[in-house]
Amino acid sequence: MNNQVKGLLYYYTQDLVRTSKIFWSILITMLVALSFLAYFLIDVGATEFYWAMPFATYTNVCIIAFQCVKKDIPFGLKMGAIRNNIFLSYFYFFLAYSLFMAILGNTVQLVTEGMHHLFGVNNFIFSHPAMLLTDNWLTRTIIDTFFMFFLMALLFLVGLIFYRSGLIGGGLFLAAFLVVALYGLFDGWLIDAFANILPDTSLLTFFILFLIGVVLYLISYLFIKRMTVVQKV
Repeated sequence: MNNQVKGLLYYYTQDLVRTSKIFWSILITMLVALSFLAYFLIDVGATEFYWAMPFATYTNVCIIAFQCVKKDIPFGLKMGAIRNNIFLSYFYFFLAYSLFMAILGNTVQLVTEGMHHLFGVNNFIFSHPAMLLTDNWLTRTIIDTFFMFFLMALLFLVGLIFYRSGLIGGGLFLAAFLVVALYGLFDGWLIDAFANILPDTSLLTFFILFLIGVVLYLISYLFIKRMTVVQKV
């Protein structure tokens, strides 16, 4: 890893410190508030609370990856960064950020579950894709890391398409994707695909998603090497 890549990674992480603090402060505050509410409503009928930690973390990484294109890459180019180094730096950054979010998110869940067990809160249920497999901290962390990297690579590529093609080109891409998805739903093959995949879900399934994310990220190089500091409108 050369010094320019290290410098880019430092810039990405420093830029994220403030937003990460805000994100986790809001998320943990909401989790604590709902936990207190669940505690006081333990004996009230069949009251149950559901919390999907991945919904928040997955959304966060999608936004971060999409915004990177418009915010960070032009700045890097203006500072004289080589496109190959930008490409490498984002691969390391996406992998590290996915792992960081997975570890922190599942550690928060683990601590919260421990507190719930201590105070007898049994009406608060955490939802996670790992429930399809062995639902423990390690499995959740591996799944989240693989899936979040896939999401970051996908949204990064979408962001590059919007940056290079403008709103019209990006809109056409999303419209084409939506048409294919709707056709798959109405024709039934998309539903059948999910029905066949879900019963046989394993860690290999999420590893394949990670590999697809790597392929998507490799494709993004075709856009990065032609990128300029001027965004197409």
